[in-house]
Amino acid sequence: MSLMSELPISKGSTKHTNDFIRVATLEELKIAGMVFVRGARCPLLVVHDGGKVFALDNRCPHMGFPLHRGSVEDGILTCHWHHARFDLASGCTFDLWADDIPTAISWKRRSGQLVNCRS
Repeated sequence: MSLMSELPISKGSTKHTNDFIRVATLEELKIAGMVFVRGARCPLLVVHDGGKVFALDNRCPHMGFPLHRGSVEDGILTCHWHHARFDLASGCTFDLWADDIPTAISWKRRSGQLVNCRS
């Protein structure tokens, strides 16, 4: 299991365009593993895992703790506080005592260089 680090976001990276936020380049996201950004409606966690990009609410639905401090392995995000586990693709929980995580829309430009999320 690998612990992912938060990627520092550059000053211009959180500009909203048609409700989308520029998150990072695809290469930056691959290196960091996950990135936390402030969305217009909620904090967003953007994860690169298994060659895919996923975007989720950064708050654990169990107790509200920040999920970007958790870990990702085999498409499963684990909260570091109480070890609640969530499927990256759907946001669904594997634990009956936790609720599902709301997911967001992630989008890559055709060049594959920029990752954007709908906040």
